[in-house]
Amino acid sequence: MTGLFCMNFGHSRGCWSSCKQVWCGGSYTNHALERFPRHEPIDEERFTWKPVEEKLRYTRGWDGDFLMTPFQCDLCVFHNLQQRDPTAGFHQDDMLLCCIHRVNLDAVWGRESSTVAATLRSAKAMVWAWQAVGVTPSFSPLGPHPVEDLFGYGFAIAMVIKSLDPGKYAEHQQFESICKMHATFSNIFMSSKRGTESLRSFGCSRAKHVLTNSPTQSLFFERFCQGYIRRMGQEVRQNWAISLSVIHSLFEVLKGDWSMAQADAEKELIGILGAYTVIAFCGSF
Repeated sequence: MTGLFCMNFGHSRGCWSSCKQVWCGGSYTNHALERFPRHEPIDEERFTWKPVEEKLRYTRGWDGDFLMTPFQCDLCVFHNLQQRDPTAGFHQDDMLLCCIHRVNLDAVWGRESSTVAATLRSAKAMVWAWQAVGVTPSFSPLGPHPVEDLFGYGFAIAMVIKSLDPGKYAEHQQFESICKMHATFSNIFMSSKRGTESLRSFGCSRAKHVLTNSPTQSLFFERFCQGYIRRMGQEVRQNWAISLSVIHSLFEVLKGDWSMAQADAEKELIGILGAYTVIAFCGSF
């Protein structure tokens, strides 16, 4: 593993002694087993469009990511989920580490690289200002975190695995379809002991706000979802507008039905249908 290591302020208690004390965003690149879908920009001629800056999107981290998004190293997350070390060469553990790696990359890409760089520059400026007058930096500690999944990594991993399933309009599942699992996860969490004890609400019966410590409500999970949907993209199939030729064909059918109608009530119904069609079609403009 390269690039993402535990920091003194960011690792879990009980973390490996092998975890180093630095975050090198440029070295945190795609996992060797990476096979997750990625949206490719397409121009009007349906050609794939890849400017230079687009080639690095979602494939690497950036220095300063830890200042924008709370996250933990791959090994710490693995231990939080499995309560053990990964077994070298075990395919299931390798795939889990790959999923964790992808989730972390999506989370840090919840903010653009330019925003991360600006935040890092601002943080350095504050540190230099404090050092100039001998003041200890006033940043709040970024950890350590408890040895449990407080960020929502478990559900995020389920989402990236689900994205590999074939979809209706693409080779992979769409974000809207995958997010339906969120309601299931939230309902189960609310029914659990932890969810029941932490649940708080305020407001009246018609407008009520709920406070919960669900992992899917964490800042990390919010960042992950933002990067996740940007990487995968969205294929929207909107309803096509009715063309004028379709309207003409419809009135040809109605004209035939009118000529064959015997009762006045039947002709009245056909006339109402035709009038409604014209009004709705013209009103849509």
